[in-house]
Amino acid sequence: MMQGIQTAYEGVKMDFEDFTREVVGDVLIEKVNFSRATFKEAQEFKDRLVYDILMNNEKIIIDLSSCEYIDSTFLGALVVILKKMAERSGEIKYVIPQPSALYLFKITGLYGVLNLYRNREEAISSFA
Repeated sequence: MMQGIQTAYEGVKMDFEDFTREVVGDVLIEKVNFSRATFKEAQEFKDRLVYDILMNNEKIIIDLSSCEYIDSTFLGALVVILKKMAERSGEIKYVIPQPSALYLFKITGLYGVLNLYRNREEAISSFA
């Protein structure tokens, strides 16, 4: 059994204005609930995910399915989170179905670096 936040929130959705946290099995899913992921949200988002990682969550999905636009600051936060998770030998998967957001990952070269999926189900099953 995983330690940390999963045990406290197993099977429970927590809705916040900008984020939703959900646990499916031993996978923590952080959903971003806004269409534009910008510098305004980047710090809070990064802090949330760093906390999730420090709470020993080893399998995390970042669901960006609502995001049509991601700016460079938010993209930088995703890279910082990825590095933090790598330090702990965990895995992060990203759900990015929006073509406009996916394009940014392609032109920045992150398309080949990050584990990207078109939907949550694919991302969850990839942990098996």
